[in-house]
Amino acid sequence: MAELADRIHIVGVGGSGMSALAKLLSGLGHRVSGSDIRPSIALERLSDLGIKTWAGSSPDAMADAGLVVASSAIPDSDPELRAATAAGIAVWDRPRLLEVLTSRMPAVSATGTHGKTTSSALLVAAARGAGLEPSFVVGGELIGLGTNAAVGTDDLFILEADEAFGTFLSLHLRALMVTNVEADHLDHYGSTDALEDAFVEVVRNVDGPVVICADDPGARRVAQRTDRPTYGLSDDARWRIADLGLASDAVRFSLMHTTVTVPRPGLHIARNAAGVLALAAELGLDIEGAAAGMEQFRGVRRRFELRGRVAGVTVIDDYAHHPTEIAATIEAATRGEWRRVWAVFQPHRYSRTKELHREFGAAFSAADEVVVTDIYAAGETPVPGVTGELVADAARARTSSHVTYVPHRADLGDFLAQNVRPGDLVLTLGAGDITLLGSELVRLLEER
Repeated sequence: MAELADRIHIVGVGGSGMSALAKLLSGLGHRVSGSDIRPSIALERLSDLGIKTWAGSSPDAMADAGLVVASSAIPDSDPELRAATAAGIAVWDRPRLLEVLTSRMPAVSATGTHGKTTSSALLVAAARGAGLEPSFVVGGELIGLGTNAAVGTDDLFILEADEAFGTFLSLHLRALMVTNVEADHLDHYGSTDALEDAFVEVVRNVDGPVVICADDPGARRVAQRTDRPTYGLSDDARWRIADLGLASDAVRFSLMHTTVTVPRPGLHIARNAAGVLALAAELGLDIEGAAAGMEQFRGVRRRFELRGRVAGVTVIDDYAHHPTEIAATIEAATRGEWRRVWAVFQPHRYSRTKELHREFGAAFSAADEVVVTDIYAAGETPVPGVTGELVADAARARTSSHVTYVPHRADLGDFLAQNVRPGDLVLTLGAGDITLLGSELVRLLEER
């Protein structure tokens, strides 16, 4: 088994997944440093924890590293990676690091096209409610705990099993829940069948219980191919949701005679919580305690996160960047008493937009006002003819919503400040720098 060096440097440490690993490694006693292309709040927070960070490249600093770990976004030509390789220092990618970590710590995980972060965070809440103190790495800050990673006192490691780039194939898992399986990351897998085959392989490799959502067609096929138990609203689910209640601020349901309340809106939250409770039961945890832990759940940053209420306008930010996620987020929002629901979307990646622009268009059907801006590249090379306008046109063709295309992201704040009215809800949606828009809009409304 590969050994973890005492001194570890992480390239691309500003991302949510890599910053979480930096915190975990530091908490496990390693001397950790990290770099990223530009300054960020993430770097500042790591520095506050005693982790040395810097913006830009410092190849000379690789000399005293025992191991260098690179984010998937970092090219082989990166100066720090080249310096480490030239010096004979081991360079790992994120999957290899996770493979080593999960081989040493009993790992419980959530996977799926959507819901991994929220489900993993709910797993943390459930485990803590059941009396455990797990280690965890989550792709977003848990609002109640103020961090995306921690080292616990119990021999349990909760993390997301990420299908992007096939990362989850490297993990050693003690238990797993599968939320859904839909077309995404096809630039890596090539086809939906190949993506589904990867989920099947991951499930078959789990050395312990697995629960799979029966309500999602792709996940159901994975359950049938692997003969694993299911959860959800479907009549044939082993762990069946009953007495479901959806409100603007919470979901409530019962699962095998246990009453569950999670103070977050949306049917997808109910399904995720049911999967967590089912997996907790399969692991032999205290179910009542696990349910009580989820009742204290305060959510995850960028998952239906309130950014402010100003001049009668409510602003909520969400990471949704896939059609199913967008539809679920808007559906949750429509349960409130709003004059109008604004869905403001920044498409993420040219490949995803080209593949799914028609589905994106249909996903906005429950919104009153739809605003689409241009694509956040996330490192991809632009594709001729593929712009945010493809999504806007698809929304016009497939919904009755009023649709506006604002090509430049920088113009969104002024556009919204001039057009929103008291009683409106503004949802900022996407995985790129659209997350900054909420604060911008709040400031503009305060100044109006």
